[in-house]
Amino acid sequence: MKIGLQTWGSEGDIRPFLALAGGLSASGHKVSLVVTSVDSKDYSSYGREMDFTITHVGALSYDEKTIRFLAEKTIKSRNPLKQLKTIIEYFFNPVISEMYEASEQLCASDDLVIGHFMHHPLQAAAEKSGKPYVTLTLNHAGIFSKHSILVGVPNIGTWANPFWWKLLRFIIEREFGPEVNKLRKKVHLPPAGNILDMIGRSQLNLVAVSAALCQHQPDWPDHHKVCGFFNLPKEAENWTMPEDLREFLNAGPPPVYITLGSMLSLDPSPDIITETLIQSVLIAGCRAIIQSRWDELPDWPNHSTIFKIQKVPHQHIFPHCCAVVHHGGAGTTHSATLHGCPSVVIEHFLDQPFFAYELRRLRIAPKVLHRRNITAKKLARAIRDVLDAPDMKRRAEELGAFMQKENGVHKAVKMIEDSLVSPGLT
Repeated sequence: MKIGLQTWGSEGDIRPFLALAGGLSASGHKVSLVVTSVDSKDYSSYGREMDFTITHVGALSYDEKTIRFLAEKTIKSRNPLKQLKTIIEYFFNPVISEMYEASEQLCASDDLVIGHFMHHPLQAAAEKSGKPYVTLTLNHAGIFSKHSILVGVPNIGTWANPFWWKLLRFIIEREFGPEVNKLRKKVHLPPAGNILDMIGRSQLNLVAVSAALCQHQPDWPDHHKVCGFFNLPKEAENWTMPEDLREFLNAGPPPVYITLGSMLSLDPSPDIITETLIQSVLIAGCRAIIQSRWDELPDWPNHSTIFKIQKVPHQHIFPHCCAVVHHGGAGTTHSATLHGCPSVVIEHFLDQPFFAYELRRLRIAPKVLHRRNITAKKLARAIRDVLDAPDMKRRAEELGAFMQKENGVHKAVKMIEDSLVSPGLT
């Protein structure tokens, strides 16, 4: 079977597609993945390691000053819909034409296409060509259920939740509907209707979230399938632990790992936030590995309790750590929990507060912190709250053991293959 996948976004939006593409290829399918990376990263090596074709389209050409300005504008906003509007306006809409052209090519050459739940160009191309279409959802925050609350609004019971959802649908349609329907009109398709319902129009929606974090709600339509975390195999990322890191790990108790992931590459003040991270560790009195853009930052004094690192695959290092401080992205949230680490979340925007809420609900994270007003003292206090709570670590280990058995990619591949012989995808 020839299967085409297409995604857009930062590393957290792309890695699950790399994992799924690899899983489909390992099952004997001929797989093509089209990537639009908002920070222009090259993911070609993953295609070579896992035997699928990968193509990059829609490169953005903002200079660093512009990117920092847009990031600061987004981070400082307290309104997630305004945050999303800035991201869509500057990082999605400018490359719609290139993405749609690639979508048409996928639909012309493949038997089935699978797209990021926000990727309306692929949905339009699939609809126009009559190609079977599957969505991949990276968080469950946007799937309507009267049993689900919207983070940031009062939780006053299932009777009120439909009202909040109705309000959200109205606002999203008003803010984002015109641009979606502009493309659809251009390619001679009828208006989309409500944008929030678009993932409901795929024949199968794969929810790449662990059942430890996401329960299948009783009022979800049957095509929403919770698969589990889409974790990349270790062999897809060639990495050997440096000897100095190994020595640091062996020199004392397990450290806290601190990473802001792709958020750091967009941060308007990487030197200030990195200094905050350093000072928080010193105040908390713990050992830590801090991931940052060290080669672009001032040459701060070394500390025996801090190991500086540029980047490391999470699955290679998290098993050696006692907790993880991160931005609340879907991938890091899953990776930390998968390896039995409680979390401290410094949310920046969009769905990150949602994952912070889920971690706290599961009692494996303290109250969420916010990038716009983070201080070293606040972060140090949150780190100590985790380190001084052995029950939090025990609970994270229990959830991690559950997640280790899920194998979300394998489950998704089986669902895709089963759906190919069902009436909905033939």
